Amino acid sequence: MLEMYKDDIQDRMRRLDLRVSLEFEGTGRFGVTIIGGGMLVLRGYITRATDDIDILEADKRLYGLMELYDMNGRANAYINSFPFNYEDRVRLEWSGKKIDYFTASLEDVVIAKLCGSRDKDWEDLNVVADYIDWSILEKLATDEDELRNIKMSDREYFFFNENYKDFERKYRPCVN
Repeated sequence: MLEMYKDDIQDRMRRLDLRVSLEFEGTGRFGVTIIGGGMLVLRGYITRATDDIDILEADKRLYGLMELYDMNGRANAYINSFPFNYEDRVRLEWSGKKIDYFTASLEDVVIAKLCGSRDKDWEDLNVVADYIDWSILEKLATDEDELRNIKMSDREYFFFNENYKDFERKYRPCVN
């Protein structure tokens, strides 16, 4: 299993950018949005290694090249786990010669991890709880307009809502 830390992820970002600058000369810029554990490692929220770099959005022409650098373009299947206007909350991490690398907001990634609820997701959630803007997370988790992008059955919504309530009870600071 591959283990990548922040320096490894940044190296792959630079190498992909260089490759794209050679292969797509003069075709404008590309945007790549990083999510999941890779985003948490890049931003310094977690120090554990990740085994791939999950990409939520990228130009389809980049997918084959991204795989060469351990970037998982199949993560775009999780787009239905992200709140409606997540694009408004992305942050530019680094601009290369041809690629602008963005990361999803912490709160959007938390929502997606609450939808998935794997053991590794809960490990990450336990670590990032202190960094969350709880007012943003609450809006994303409870506002119907934000949730309309998330395709959930009634059963899936029930489990997401229970996961959110459990997470909130355990980690949200008390407000006096």
